[in-house]
Amino acid sequence: MTELKAVGRRSARRELSPLLAGVALGMAAFAADLVPEAVGRFLVPAFSSGFAWGVVALAVSYYAPTLRSALVAGVGTLALATLTYYGLVASLSRQWLSGSGSALPPDGLYSIARASAFWLAGALFGGLVLGCLAHVVRVGAARNASIALGVAFGLLTGEAAYAIFHVVFVWVGPMDSFVWARLGAAAVQLLLAAAAALVALRLRRRSVSLRVFLMTAMALTAASTASWHLIESVRTTL
Repeated sequence: MTELKAVGRRSARRELSPLLAGVALGMAAFAADLVPEAVGRFLVPAFSSGFAWGVVALAVSYYAPTLRSALVAGVGTLALATLTYYGLVASLSRQWLSGSGSALPPDGLYSIARASAFWLAGALFGGLVLGCLAHVVRVGAARNASIALGVAFGLLTGEAAYAIFHVVFVWVGPMDSFVWARLGAAAVQLLLAAAAALVALRLRRRSVSLRVFLMTAMALTAASTASWHLIESVRTTL
């Protein structure tokens, strides 16, 4: 009986993990937008970036017992984070309020709706991909797990790699404190992504092919960088 209760508690925790992680992630991302810019430069990469949201979705999905539950966990985490974030923006953030501070102006409301729809679509696609990758890393054969881990690493580093690429090859303005802060945040995200890969390898406790992982990681980092260029182009129009 005690063993059955323990299994039931673990199952309940697994079912609640996407809900709790998603809501917490959305709240943390919103809070990072409210702090002064000097502090936000450090908090936004940690709580409101592609890396931050991706690594949380991967972590929650990793402990799901089946592929189906891993997919649900990935999508649920990112979708709830998106809904929480934009719900807080619509209800609490005064940047969207009219001059009287009493109602949302139509253009602000439409902007929130467009942005939330865009990122919900991204949450659906990204959650499915990350959930599948987490499951394969945990239970897959050595080669498949190596490929999945390399793909996950590439996805986690895409936004940071794009930021570095943009500053080095596209940016024509001065190298001011904002640009250096962006480069520093990108470097930190790359290091954290490498740390996350090492943690995943340790948790798996089974061999993987380092060569396959590195080749896949390099290819997916390049592809993910190009994808973030497209994402940024679309986001600026929302």
